[in-house]
Amino acid sequence: MKQHKREYDWLFAVADANNGIPKKCACGQSIVVETGEQGRRYYVYKVFEDDGSHFRICCLQALEDEVNDLKKDVRDKVETRLKLQLKIQKISKEIEELKKLVKGSTND
Repeated sequence: MKQHKREYDWLFAVADANNGIPKKCACGQSIVVETGEQGRRYYVYKVFEDDGSHFRICCLQALEDEVNDLKKDVRDKVETRLKLQLKIQKISKEIEELKKLVKGSTND
């Protein structure tokens, strides 16, 4: 069972490796920030090798991906909140109508 979890975690790391700020390298090891020759910062595995098992991601691109993901999350939450507010208004109207019906039936 633990082996399956490790494999799943590894597949998740590989699939999610190029999106946002990486947590771990595809090989499962930790990530460090490194400055390239032109002064750009990159998220890389400590012992980076261009063999497909490791990756090197520009910090700016990773941050942009993270911000875009956060924006999407906020849009989704705002949309959900608006839907809930509309439902609350609808339910409040129904409650008021039911109160009127109850008052009308007790007065008869």
